[in-house]
Amino acid sequence: MKDEGIVLSRGRSQASVIRASNAHLEATILALRDRLEHEKADAEAAVRKATASLAGEIAALQATIEEMRDRLQAVEAAGRADVQSARASAAADIKQLELTIHAQRARLEAEDQRHRDEVGDLNAAFAKEREILHDQIRALRSRLERGPQA
Repeated sequence: MKDEGIVLSRGRSQASVIRASNAHLEATILALRDRLEHEKADAEAAVRKATASLAGEIAALQATIEEMRDRLQAVEAAGRADVQSARASAAADIKQLELTIHAQRARLEAEDQRHRDEVGDLNAAFAKEREILHDQIRALRSRLERGPQA
């Protein structure tokens, strides 16, 4: 019986040790669970913070992109307007130059015709004067050939 008492007391003491060990394991598990939940909460908070920060940065970049797009479109529109204006101005200049060329050509043709008419008139006058001079020369020759008759 003595041996039974030892076994029972040992069984009780082992049960106490097992209970104490289980209690310690439960406390460790609870502590680890609390630490894990705390770290999970910290990680989630860090993710939320990073997401919020990145969301702000993304929004700022989107605003910058939109502003740059608007500025680019304005520059393109101004460039197209400048090109259109330059084309219109060039077309007006070309039209004016064509009118000036036609007017100058007409003036030169009229001037050329006037000079031809003038040359024709001068040639006719010179021919008439030459004829008169030839007539005078013939008359003088004829008088010379007849001799002095006075």
